[in-house]
Amino acid sequence: MIRRLGSALLAATMVAAGVGVLRQRREARAVRAGTLPRASAAAALPPRAPQAPWAERLASWVPDRPSTTAGRVAAAVWSAPLTAAGLVLAGLAGGLPRWDAELGCLVVRGAGGPSRVALQLVGASANTVGLVVLSPGADPDPVLLAHEAIHVRQAERLGPLLMPAYAWLSARYGYRDNPLERAARLGAARVRDARDTRTS
Repeated sequence: MIRRLGSALLAATMVAAGVGVLRQRREARAVRAGTLPRASAAAALPPRAPQAPWAERLASWVPDRPSTTAGRVAAAVWSAPLTAAGLVLAGLAGGLPRWDAELGCLVVRGAGGPSRVALQLVGASANTVGLVVLSPGADPDPVLLAHEAIHVRQAERLGPLLMPAYAWLSARYGYRDNPLERAARLGAARVRDARDTRTS
């Protein structure tokens, strides 16, 4: 009984992921056609339709990096299944993951392979799997990396639950209005604004 329920939930989540990818591809086509504004890494874009209060709260959730060594170790262990998948993708991408102390994660610059193909398929500039950020660009925009670092923080908090949560939210709201994406844009905007304040 439990096994059947688990299999049904997994199958439903796979379908949700497929719906989310199709919605993201449709949004990418609309951006290219000029009928939808591009959701850049730190864009302040309100959702196109009202969202539930819980989704609005999730969209404002910008977790900080764990402040203690024990917290960072616990976060790394909790997100380890995703990070392992990210390292496999990094190997297939032909890039060497390098630790970025400022972002608190591994970054692969110039990623190729399946990661680059998937990003082109959905019209995205980078992706994050666990504590691994994969960017096809050799010198990615710091604001884009700040956006991806928020996804790392989400992975640290949600661990293996992040992927199914992201899939269901993308199926429901699409990529642009996914509350986890809205939160990442908000976090990137805060980083950008803080840098601008320091340099002015």
